[in-house]
Formats: sequence, structure tokens, C-alpha cells
Amino acid sequence: MDKNIHKNNLLQILFTLLVVYIFIISSIQIIAPNKVIKPEDFPNSCPDESINCTMIGPIPHRGNNISEIRFESNISNVMEEVDKWIKINSGEILQEWPNHTHAVFRTKFWKFPDDFVVNLHCEDEEVVMYVYSKSRLGISDLGVNDDRVFSFTSFMLETEISTSKCTYG
Repeated sequence: MDKNIHKNNLLQILFTLLVVYIFIISSIQIIAPNKVIKPEDFPNSCPDESINCTMIGPIPHRGNNISEIRFESNISNVMEEVDKWIKINSGEILQEWPNHTHAVFRTKFWKFPDDFVVNLHCEDEEVVMYVYSKSRLGISDLGVNDDRVFSFTSFMLETEISTSKCTYG
């Protein structure tokens, strides 16, 4: 009899934990829904003093203070490698344009969403890449966005992309 009571108590505790976990995950998704960042809405910078945002762009923030990444290629070749890295790293592409991709990465356990946006344009016959990675919730990202941008940057700089003048096709 005591064994059955213990088993029932354990099952009740596990069920309660599962319900609480599902409630928390659902709440996180409701509080931080997907809102697509379009090319014209690409951020100019991260919020001042932010510790949950990394930006490679005109006003760099974290990300080793890199202001841009350049490639001697066309936009479609570069974007193909961007998409490949996102898929390899379990990101979900929310929307993409020929020169812009908005993806979301979620933390493994709590499923907190982080936006990851890559914007490309031609300048002096080269592709110029800007990258924005930011947690939707919280004050700190525990370094996750900076690590993600570092991993992405390393991948892109190590990848052989066919050489050409920058074009949008």
C-alpha cells in the first residue's frame, strides 16, 4: 500500500512539473511573439549599455567592435551561406528577402527567443554584411548572442564563396 501511495505521489509531482513547464514555455512564447524585422526596419544599433544584444554594423556593439564584414561576391552567394549556417545551428528562418534574413534561435530548455538578422548591401563592388542578434526578453543573454555572432562570423570568413562583383542576383 505504501508503495502505491509513493508511486502516486511521484506521478503527481511529475505531472505538476510538466504542467508548470508547459505553462512557462507557453507564457514565454506569448510574451515574446515573432515580429519580423524587415529590411527597412533593420536596427541602426543595439540599446546603449545592452548586455543582451550584439551588433556588427555602423554602430557596433560587442561583437569585437566589428563594424562590417565584406565579401568579394554577389549577394545571392553570400545569402546562401548565411542560410546554411542558420540551418546548421538549428535556427528558424522567419522571413527572407534577397538581401536580408530574419531568423530566430531558441534556448534549449526554456525556449527563450533570440532574433538573428543579417542584412547585405553592395558597396564598392563588394557585399557588405551587417549582423544583429538580440534576446527578446530579459536584461542579460549570458553571452549567448555574442557567442552566436562570433560563431557566425568565423563560419562566414572561413567559407569559400565564389568571387565576383557585388550584384543583387
